[in-house]
Amino acid sequence: MEIVLTDKIELRYMVNVMESGKLMDEIGEEVISADHILEEAYETRKEVKPSTKVAILDLEELKDWQRRKRTEYEEVLKRNRLDLRQWMRYGQFELEQHDIRRARSIFERALLVSSSYIPLWVRYIDSELKLKNVNHARNLLHRATSLLPRVDKLWYKYVFVEESLGHVEVVRGLYTKWCSLEPGTNVWDSYIGFEARHGNLEQVRNIFAKYILVHPKVDTWLKWVSYESKHGSIDTIRRVYSLALDTLSAFDNIDKNDLERLIVSFANWEASQQEFERCRSLYDITIRKLPNSKTLKDAAIQFEKKFGDGTNINDSITFKRKTEYENYLVNNPTDYDMWWLYIDLIAESFTNHLRPVYERATASSVPPGHVKSIAWRRYIYIWIRYLIYLESIDVAAHEIRAVYQRLIKEIIPNKKFTFAKIWIMYSQFEIRQGEVTNARKILGMSLGLCPKKKLFRYYIDLEIKLKEFDRVRKLYEKYLDFDPLSLNTWIEYAELEENLGDEERSRGIYEIALSDEVEFPIDDRLKLIARFIQFETDVCEYSRARNLYDKYLIISDYDVKVWIKYALFESSVPTNAQLAAYEQKINENEDEESDEEEFEITEDNKNQTRSIFEKALNHFAQKKDSQNRILILEAYKQYEHTHGSPITQEKIASRYPTVVKRKAMQDGIEREYIEYIFMDDNQETAKPDLSRLVSLARNWDIERRK
Repeated sequence: MEIVLTDKIELRYMVNVMESGKLMDEIGEEVISADHILEEAYETRKEVKPSTKVAILDLEELKDWQRRKRTEYEEVLKRNRLDLRQWMRYGQFELEQHDIRRARSIFERALLVSSSYIPLWVRYIDSELKLKNVNHARNLLHRATSLLPRVDKLWYKYVFVEESLGHVEVVRGLYTKWCSLEPGTNVWDSYIGFEARHGNLEQVRNIFAKYILVHPKVDTWLKWVSYESKHGSIDTIRRVYSLALDTLSAFDNIDKNDLERLIVSFANWEASQQEFERCRSLYDITIRKLPNSKTLKDAAIQFEKKFGDGTNINDSITFKRKTEYENYLVNNPTDYDMWWLYIDLIAESFTNHLRPVYERATASSVPPGHVKSIAWRRYIYIWIRYLIYLESIDVAAHEIRAVYQRLIKEIIPNKKFTFAKIWIMYSQFEIRQGEVTNARKILGMSLGLCPKKKLFRYYIDLEIKLKEFDRVRKLYEKYLDFDPLSLNTWIEYAELEENLGDEERSRGIYEIALSDEVEFPIDDRLKLIARFIQFETDVCEYSRARNLYDKYLIISDYDVKVWIKYALFESSVPTNAQLAAYEQKINENEDEESDEEEFEITEDNKNQTRSIFEKALNHFAQKKDSQNRILILEAYKQYEHTHGSPITQEKIASRYPTVVKRKAMQDGIEREYIEYIFMDDNQETAKPDLSRLVSLARNWDIERRK
């Protein structure tokens, strides 16, 4: 789409209309979106080139390199002294040079710029610890925590260092100072864990006493209860619970749900200590104070069911639920959620009746119709649970096999649809029984009745694990007959043959996939030929890869990305001379193991790459496609910047187009548009250059005068 620029008033009007979601007739059907802008930016991005490796041979070169690097860092910091990450990189550089004095100086200068940047403190402290300058690190931690007392990360590091050194009293003092600032709950928990590790149980209780004042929450009290459950006695636990209830009930803004949670926890603990009367009294008192609390009432009922006078309350309730489920399922046999709840109840309380229930569930709840639906899926999941149950209780293999046969032959309408999970489970069952032949027959039957991708893939994976590659080939052939447009299947088949060392088979698979008989979409064909090129490159068939690139260009309609890949490909593969030398070297050293050879980019590679770039430029010049010409020139420029000389770089830079704004009348309105003028086009249409003739005449005149 060509964007036409007008005066400021009209442009502002166009922007307002586009932002409001309305389309103007002048813009046309296509609208520039954020996706288009991001996609264009991604395509024209500049690749980050790796840093140049510097080979340092002696001390003088090392010092010179260090001086230059320091100068670079200082120049950058002069321009932007607030870039603290640059300060950290500078300090890290000095640490790598083992110059701790300079590194400290840099870190201190950085702290003068900003002393509140936490990563800077952490990097400085870690560097001192790594160099085992423990006292200096402790001094830094003292400075950091004094300057930034609300940053928990620095405190954690400080106490970790001191505890690692065995300074228990120092750590205790740090925690005391830290907790005086009333930090978050994690800090208090850490303090309690420290004191517990050192066996100071009374000190932990003192900390909890302060903890609940700073964070008067139910979770804090329950943590105290948990601690007393491990290290205290029944009296101390009861005292903490009582104190918690007395304290929290005095607060007006306490969360009702939290208070109920504390009461239930207290009551459950009393019940666990066989103090049933205390528990009952607690529920009675709290329910009177909170008469609308459903949670407390349900908890009291559950308590009475468990510990009340009626010994068969729970059994009666369970039996009642069982009867209700059965009556409901008689009238609603296809309610699979209810069947699931019913089976859960039987598995929990009536284990001996579980298998008949499974039989009844699978027999009486078959979904109506032969259309695959959610109901069928839920029904099959009951079968899966049944089959897993049978195998878990060590039922005889022939009985489980009979259940599988009944499912696949009488229940599932395989000619209409099937469930791959059942066939796979059946084959896995036979494999566990050591019957691999039966497993193959089952999978073959499934593919004959109702083939599915999942079944093909499982069968292929099984045969690969068994290393039966002839069977794998036959399965791939059947799979491709079933789904010839499965791109991944073609590639996996070809890669299998490649891994087996049969390059001709692999090449043949790629060629068949790219033939006209397989009508792949254009995107799949592009992916397939790209993988084919990679294969030919891996097996060192570079001439074949070049022919495929020519075909790649045709299929992609001479896409600019393909041109660039083609050009860079020529610089990534060895030349014929290099290959010949490499083969000769291998022949001379047949008995020795040869390492992987690394080929350097020669002038032949560069010339081949440049020729591809030139072909691309000529192609887009004939098409008058300025945008793609610019993209090719940009890639060409990047290539020359990496592999070229100053002369070739300047030559490419001179070929960039000139941007010219022109005016044209459109619908009676004079509009501006942008035109790109390429020097190559001007040279082709320019008149013969007479400058050489004039120069010769001038030289002749000078000689004549002498």
